[in-house]
Order: sequence, then C-alpha cells, then structure tokens
Amino acid sequence: MNNSCNEKFSYERISTTSNGLRIRLIELFPGSSDQIIECKIILSFLEEPWAYKALSYTWSSSGKIWIPNSPTPIICDNKHLDIPKSLETALCHLRNPQESRIIWADAICINQQDDDEKTHQVRLMRDIYRRARMVIIWLGPESISGPGELALDLVPPLAAASKEPTPVVEQLHQSADIRQLMQLGSQVLKSHGMPHHGNTGCTVYRAFFDLLERPWFTRTWIVQEAVMASKAVLLCGTKSVLWIDFLDAFAYSIKQPSLINILTPETLAYALGLLSACRAVQRGPGQRLLDLLLQHRQYGASDPRDKVFTLYGLANNTGSNRLDIKPDYRRNKVEVYTDVAKSILLRSGDLDLLSVPRHSTASTVIDLPSWAPDWSLPQKQTSFSARDISGNRLFQFKATRDTKADPKFLVDDTLLSVKGMFIDQVISVGSLHETATESMFLTKIPKEQTIINNWERVSGTRSWASYLNGEKMVDVFWQTLIGGCAPTEYNELRDQFLDINRTIKRFRMLHYMGLQNYRKTYLAASWVMLVNSGMSDAFHMRFSSPLTGGYITRIFATRMAIAVTQRRIVKTRKGYIGLAAGDTAVDDSVALVQGG
Repeated sequence: MNNSCNEKFSYERISTTSNGLRIRLIELFPGSSDQIIECKIILSFLEEPWAYKALSYTWSSSGKIWIPNSPTPIICDNKHLDIPKSLETALCHLRNPQESRIIWADAICINQQDDDEKTHQVRLMRDIYRRARMVIIWLGPESISGPGELALDLVPPLAAASKEPTPVVEQLHQSADIRQLMQLGSQVLKSHGMPHHGNTGCTVYRAFFDLLERPWFTRTWIVQEAVMASKAVLLCGTKSVLWIDFLDAFAYSIKQPSLINILTPETLAYALGLLSACRAVQRGPGQRLLDLLLQHRQYGASDPRDKVFTLYGLANNTGSNRLDIKPDYRRNKVEVYTDVAKSILLRSGDLDLLSVPRHSTASTVIDLPSWAPDWSLPQKQTSFSARDISGNRLFQFKATRDTKADPKFLVDDTLLSVKGMFIDQVISVGSLHETATESMFLTKIPKEQTIINNWERVSGTRSWASYLNGEKMVDVFWQTLIGGCAPTEYNELRDQFLDINRTIKRFRMLHYMGLQNYRKTYLAASWVMLVNSGMSDAFHMRFSSPLTGGYITRIFATRMAIAVTQRRIVKTRKGYIGLAAGDTAVDDSVALVQGG
C-alpha cells in the first residue's frame, strides 16, 4: 500500500431525512489475484437504474471453511479501509481482470459505527436486494476438507429430476434401493476423473450436503438476502449455479430417505428454514412475523437485535396499520424484544406468541418480561403454533376455538393480563424427551424406548380403562405423541403407530426385566432384539417398519419428533393426559385462556 493510502477512510454521512432513498455502491476496480482490493464509493438513489450486484456472504469464521476474522485492509477512495477477511476473499473472486464491477456489500456500503445510518439503511435492505440485477451468494473458497465445487455439478441433474412428473419422482423415492441416484453421483465423479465404482456415488452427495454446513447457511441475514433476490447465483470457489436450481435440487434430495440420513438434524433445520422462506415468497402474500421468527430462530446473528430486524422486511403484517415494528439500532435488546412481543399480542387477536418455547433458566437477557421470548436463544422445541413449509399449522387443535385475545399490560407494561379460567391440576409428569444427541442407531433406539415406557406408565396407556371421551387409552396415547391429528388422517396415522408399536412392545420386555438399569447389558440385549426384529419384519415383508428403514412410517415418526422434543407427558387430577413444557411440575395448574 503506497503512502497516499495510509490515511484512514471516513464515511460521509448519508441524509436520512431528504427526499429519495440514498444508498452507497462501490465500483470494484479490475486487478489480478495478487493485488490489493481497490474500489471507490458511489453515492446513489435506490430508485436510480444502476446495474449493480448485491453480495450475500458471512462475516463468520465458523463452520467447515475457516476464515480468519481479523480485519483486512483494502483501498477505498484512495484511503485505508479495514473490512472482514471473508468479504475481501469474496471481492477477490468477483473482481474482473479487465473491467470494473458495481457491487453492494454491507460492510463497505453501510457505516457500521453509525446507529442512525444502520437503522435507515437496514430498512432499505429488502429493496436493495430486490432491485439488484443479481444477488451473488458467496459460500467461500473451494474447501480443503470437501469438494465444494464438485458438489455443485450435482445441482443441475438433481434440479432437472425434480421437474419430472410426480409419479416418476415418487416411484424413485419409495424404491427399496437408490441405484439410480448413486449412478447419477457416479457420473459426476467420472466427469472429474475421480473413482466411481461401487457405492462411491455417495461421495458427491455427501459433498453436496456438506455445502449446507458452511457458515453462510447459519446466518440470520441470509433469509432476507436470498429470498428477496429476483435472480441469484450460488458461488463456491470458481463454480456457480443458479440459486433456484440449488433449492430445487435440495428439495428433491431430502425426499429420499437414504440421502437425508447424511444430514445432521441441525443442518437440516437450517436448510429447511431457508427453503420454507423462499417457497413462501414464491406462493404470494408472505408470512406473519411470528411465523418467521419461529421458523428461523436457530439462525445466528452477531447482534441479537438482528434476529428480529432481518425478518421485518419479509413479514406480511408489518408496516402501516399493522405491527408497529421497524428496525431501530438506537433501542437495546430488551426494548426490541419487548416491543415486538407487545405489538404481536395487541394486534394479532390471539395468544400464539405465548406458545413460543421458553428457556426459563437459559436466558441471559436481564429485565426481559417472561411473556416476551428471548429470540437470541436457539430453539430446541417446536411451538404448538408453528407452521409447515406450506404455511399450514403443524398442530390443528385449538382448545379455545375462535375466541379473541384481549391482553392488558400493567405496571409500566411489564405484566401481562389475560382472560381465562383454571380447569385442572397436574398430578404426575413423565420423563423429559430431550433433543436427540445420540448418533448411533444402536443407542438411540433404546434411549427413545426408555422414555416411551415411562410415558406409558405415567399416562396409564396399558390399562383396560377407557379415556374420558370413551376412546381406548392406546389411541389417546398415540394421538398425544404427535400433538393430535385431523379426522381425515386418523386411520393412516393409527396404522403407522401400530407398525411402530411392535418395536415398543419388544422393548417393553427389557424394561419388565429391569435391564434398563444396566447400560451395557441393556445395549447388548437391544442389539439382539433389533437384529431379530429386523429379520422378522423382513421375512414377513413388513418393509414399512422403522426397523427396516421404511418410507411409510416416516410420517408418524417425523410428526412425533416435532411434537415431543423438550416436552413431558402429563396427567391431570381429572384424568386428562397431554404434552407440556419441559419445566412443568406436579401441582402446576392447567388453564384455558381466550385466544389461546
């Protein structure tokens, strides 16, 4: 860097009150790979027809690609400017050797030290990404720990396969083997001159899913950046694919049970959340802010306020005459989270917000009211008001039906008052169904069955008595495990439970013998039982059994995992059973509230 560049770059303030929406762009000058990045600031109105490209990237150094987090110098307007190393790496890959490019990148185009400017510019980011000629999603350089560029070669054929007629796709998904998919993976390996014999087609699929473990997929801001783009490309090293093709390829691949097992639950949650948001925007009017906050709670943000601000532009119930919520970096985290909760409660007409899972002992936000969720904490439990990828409620029941909430705020808006009635009291609680941490099938299944056995005893499922409404206790039990079901689904889901129930019955014998108290003996006996049961199921052609990795029972198993995680089964004094929060205790009251 020459002496003229030793002077530190300083921002000229952007007016936040004048007519027109002012933004900064950068002109990225041409250069070779070994030259320092040089650019200049262009002050523009958002409405002006600049053909700029908006960059979506991560500041983080976490994940499979390690990027030093120390500031890296560039030359901006002939002055010294420090930017994140990840951005400098991205600009090096985007720089054209012969001609300049017009780019928007937040770390340069927004003064990160000016809260007034950040507040103003963040409110424009939806339009900045929507108006860009192209959004470039930068995943990072080619990984030394996995063939990232190779993985992108799998995207076009998978995206093309996703557009096949539905019967053809479903036939492939339900096939007992995955030879066609492995052949596709082998073809990609062959085109790169890599070994492709036997099952090595799995290598390219693993590389494809490894892309989802890169830091970009864990950022809160990517949701708005990727969703609002009219056109976007995914760039890894020197390889690129259309973003919409990547989404189609991912949506197609996760329908194949043998492939989805490659993904970790956490990575799958990130990817499904992003896919859900993109599909929702494609469908039309968008989603409520609460639904967006629930779906993307697991995403990370260096500033916890961004957990709300990044989703503001995507919600269909923000703006005039709706939720009075706008990004404002002049307010602290407690104020932001409290304002959001209060606005949702006052204007939604329901109490869905109160079903958001709480972390009573984990929250580090001092002075945050108990009725206001701490969005900075990751979600390990699904809200009973959550919605699926199509926008439908995951749980159809609503105990108070169509009643409207009438919340009141007391004592300087710190206390919430709602109308309702106490109806019962908890007399027994089951074991906590914790988030799955077991990676081995052999240890995961026995642990799951230990909890199920405990829940059967607490609820009285195996008694001959009928439930309060006349149903068999076992039918009430399985409906509780999945959080209820619609009448049209009853017979199908009941059949799937009976299939799974064979496993439960077999493990119940081990508990009658008390083997669960002796870990090694229990695991050994479980292994023998699983092998014998699997052989029996295969012999009797019961390929829908969970022991044989069947496709059919996956629906029940998935819905059960969503409903029971971080919850307990409880029984009340009047004889009702249900699912309750993990910190529920004996003698807790049960109440019905209007709008709940």
